[in-house]
Amino acid sequence: MRKHRKTQRELNEIGERWYDFDFRLQRNIYYYLCCVKIKKKDFRKLDLKFESYQQWKQYVRDKYDKYDKDMLNQFSRYLNQRIRNIKTNGQYGNILGGVILTLGLTLIVDMFLDSYFQIDFKRISVISLLILMQIVFTTVIVYYTSKPVIDNSMDENFLKDYKEIIDEIIIEKSNI
Repeated sequence: MRKHRKTQRELNEIGERWYDFDFRLQRNIYYYLCCVKIKKKDFRKLDLKFESYQQWKQYVRDKYDKYDKDMLNQFSRYLNQRIRNIKTNGQYGNILGGVILTLGLTLIVDMFLDSYFQIDFKRISVISLLILMQIVFTTVIVYYTSKPVIDNSMDENFLKDYKEIIDEIIIEKSNI
């Protein structure tokens, strides 16, 4: 896990140093545009708040219009690598979420069947409490395992939109 953090940090450094691309800041600008909740401290740091996709697109175009075609190609490749990294993380989350959900539901069904054949009132109340706790536990697990997947899809959409704009600039510069 530590290795991934180091790699992510290096990608952020490359983006900032070579392409003037602060991933967190640009993502927060995009999240604000898409009405996605962002942290209060990140919201306070936002200087640029766009109300339409066209305004945001023009901002990105103005920012990268000064770069030459080769540099934009490299930047497009950089964005492509970030998209690939996000897809890999999302696949892991999908697998883990499915396993946890299956285990939780199996435990609930097993407890219910065990309690069904034993009619003792104390056992039924204890087992009902255990089943309720298991349902709550499973719900919490599913929420926390699905949240990163949802966040990753927003990050992926952000990077794809950004890459699309950069690729449009590259095409325009190729035609000139």
